[in-house]
Amino acid sequence: MYEQIIDGIRQAALNGEIPENGQLPSVRQLSADLNVSAITTKRAYMDLEREGLIYTVPGKGTFIRLNDVSKVRSDYHRKQLDEFSENVRQLLEKGISKDELINEINKL
Repeated sequence: MYEQIIDGIRQAALNGEIPENGQLPSVRQLSADLNVSAITTKRAYMDLEREGLIYTVPGKGTFIRLNDVSKVRSDYHRKQLDEFSENVRQLLEKGISKDELINEINKL
């Protein structure tokens, strides 16, 4: 759930679903909405804040910061490509051919 929270907020910010300075739900509210621990949600928010994607104003809430959208987008794409590469490596090790993989990519 931790990764899903981070990816969901990152995607929403990068796609413009949450605008610059748009307010996020409180940790307590998001935890209740997703039925996850407040600790998990707080950790996700802390990591997103450390990454520079969000900021917190005490007594006001947590907000989206997109000062450097290209860096956030680049980091996100790099992470996705790294995961893709790892999956491809595992498939190749399991005997799936490069041509089969390319065919599947072309189908998409």
